[in-house]
Amino acid sequence: MNRVNARPVLLRGMVFLVISSALIVAMLTPLEPIDLLYFILSSWLGVAPEVLLMVSDILLLTAGFLIAASFRVLLSVGRLMSSRLMLASERLASVNRTLNWKGLPALITAGVVLVFWHIPSVLDVALLSFDLHWVMHVSIFFAGVLVYVGFTRLTLGWRLLAYLLGCKGMLILGAYLLVSPVAVYGNYPYPEQLEAGAAMVGMCLASDVTIIPLWARRYFSQH
Repeated sequence: MNRVNARPVLLRGMVFLVISSALIVAMLTPLEPIDLLYFILSSWLGVAPEVLLMVSDILLLTAGFLIAASFRVLLSVGRLMSSRLMLASERLASVNRTLNWKGLPALITAGVVLVFWHIPSVLDVALLSFDLHWVMHVSIFFAGVLVYVGFTRLTLGWRLLAYLLGCKGMLILGAYLLVSPVAVYGNYPYPEQLEAGAAMVGMCLASDVTIIPLWARRYFSQH
C-alpha cells in the first residue's frame, strides 16, 4: 500500500471511527441520551421497549466492531509513516495468530458475553441497576470488538456462516419468547414479550433471506 492508495483506506477508517464514536457517546456515557431517544421512539412507533433493547444490543455490537475496524485501518496506514507503528502492527498480528486460533476464542467469548446478559435473572437485575446496566453496555461493546477480532481470522465465507450461526441464537430466543406461556423477563409484560419475540424471529429470517444466497453462491463457486 503506497501513500496515494492509503488515502481512501484512511478515509474509510475515519468514517468507521466517527460512526463508532457517535454510538459510544450515545450509549456509554452516564447520561445515555440513547435512552431518551428510545423512549420517544417507543411511544411514537408504538413498539415494546424490549424491542428497542434488542436494537440497543445490535448498535453496541456495531460500535465495538467499527471501532476495532477503524483501529486496524488507521494502524495499517500508520505503518507507512512510522517504523514503531509497523512493529506494533506486526506484534498485534502475531498475538492474534497465536491466541486466536481460527477466530474461535474471540467469537466464543463474545457469544458467552451475549448469552450471559440475556439470562432472564441477570437481565432483570441489570435493568434495575444503573451501574450494572452500564457494565452490560460496555461488555456488549467489547463483544463487538471481539467479533471483529474473530472475523480477522476468517475468510469471507466463514464470516457469513458465523453471522448466520450467531443469528440462530437470536432466532431460538425469539421463538422461545413467542411460545412461552409466561413472561420470561420480569420487567416486561407478556404482550411486550410476544412483540419482542416476533421482532427477533423476523430479523433473523430477513438475515437468512439476505445472507444465505450470498454464502451459498460463494461456497459453490469455490467447489
